[in-house]
Amino acid sequence: MHILTKVFVLIAAVLSIMMASLAIAYSVNVDRVTADYRDMQAAKLTAEAELGAQRSIHGQESAALEEDLVALRDELASRNADTRRLEAATSDLRIKLRQAEAARESISARISQLGVTTETQARIIDEYKNENDRLRDDELAYRDEKIDLEKAISDLESQVIVYEQVKRALQEQIAEMQRESSGTAVAANNAGNDIVTEMTQLVRGSIDQVMDDPNTGSTRVRINLGSNDRVRANTRLYIIRDNNMYLGDMIIESVDLNHAVGRIAFVKDNQSIREGDQVLSRLGS
Repeated sequence: MHILTKVFVLIAAVLSIMMASLAIAYSVNVDRVTADYRDMQAAKLTAEAELGAQRSIHGQESAALEEDLVALRDELASRNADTRRLEAATSDLRIKLRQAEAARESISARISQLGVTTETQARIIDEYKNENDRLRDDELAYRDEKIDLEKAISDLESQVIVYEQVKRALQEQIAEMQRESSGTAVAANNAGNDIVTEMTQLVRGSIDQVMDDPNTGSTRVRINLGSNDRVRANTRLYIIRDNNMYLGDMIIESVDLNHAVGRIAFVKDNQSIREGDQVLSRLGS
């Protein structure tokens, strides 16, 4: 056999061996690739199933998130509305605060004015009080002075009455002396029956009637005192009015139990005797 043929046979044998090796490797690889493919198909199916599940879960989560987003947007809108409402309320409160501060300042100003007014009124009241105290002191001084003057006037009036009594006594003595000198004295006078006497005890009464005697021109009065009051004939009584204003004297002429009649012996100038005037047995009582 030719060498080339042998070479070609050898090469063919080597190639056959290589082809056999390749066939064996191919069949082994085909089984493995097929198994891997099947595994990959199963993994694909599993992955697709998982992907579907994930997509479903993702869809549910997306829907839940969308609902949450809507709820959050609604809540945000509500919060924004609340914020705007609170801002409006805050604005109103600020306005009210400024108004309250203005009112407070006004009240403070009024309080200050009232404080000044109160101080002024207190000062005026103190002045009125001082003036009232001064007027009261002046009034008390005036009253004391008036009392002193009234006492002095009373003393002077008492002195005047005493002087008038002395004057009347002197006039009666002079008239008596004139009657004795002219021989017109009556026997009763000589007997001492017409001697005028003064009562020692205090007796007070009033005039019931005033009578004018047209024959003699004298005035007689009837009083509500009699012998029961220890009034006797020829007793001198003093006539007064109102606040012990002295008017004149009367001499008792006739007496019964409860009444007496006497003549007016003396009347002060510019005075007259009236019904209701009082009679006293002593002056200054």
